[in-house]
Amino acid sequence: MRTPLAVLKVQVALARRGSSEALDEIADASARLERLLTQLLALARAEEAGASAPLERVDLREVAVRVISRHIGQAIDADVELQLEAEAGPVMVTGHRTLIVEIVGNLVDNGIRYNRRGGMVTVAIAPAGDVPGDEVTLSVRDDGPGIPRADRDRVFDRFIRLEAGDGAEGSGLGLAVVRSAATRIGATIALEDAAPGLIVRLRFPR
Repeated sequence: MRTPLAVLKVQVALARRGSSEALDEIADASARLERLLTQLLALARAEEAGASAPLERVDLREVAVRVISRHIGQAIDADVELQLEAEAGPVMVTGHRTLIVEIVGNLVDNGIRYNRRGGMVTVAIAPAGDVPGDEVTLSVRDDGPGIPRADRDRVFDRFIRLEAGDGAEGSGLGLAVVRSAATRIGATIALEDAAPGLIVRLRFPR
């Protein structure tokens, strides 16, 4: 949190001297700080949930639809298309709805943020394995630069930020939130090549 606060302090001083560009920098730094605080709270919720709250039945398709709808404005600004691949009707899994919303929301946000202009983010839901009804997979695919194999373990650690190459900035907490939330509900997570781009695949227990 020190970095965006330090930027705010400097830019406020410049704004007092009449710098119009400083106001834009203040707005950007405020947005970064807000995002950081939001993800810190999400991480805290993910770590605390599950200790006492019972698991519940959650419609994964309904969550995906709501998350995609919430990110339409962000996608339009980034010139990224969003799409959902899933059969009609409910897709029920076991978990905590709040944590599943955090998982899908962070993955869609990352897919948009680190994508290329004109790219696509695809959220796909399908049965997993050979036994019908055993597990469900949710994958989020983007057309961005992907993540090198050597970095795929450490990107789940807190405050790890890789060089995106396109100026995209993040808090380094998104995937940490995803892994923590997934662990709480017994879901597994894997990173795969999309060639180009990245696929984040989760398996949820029915």
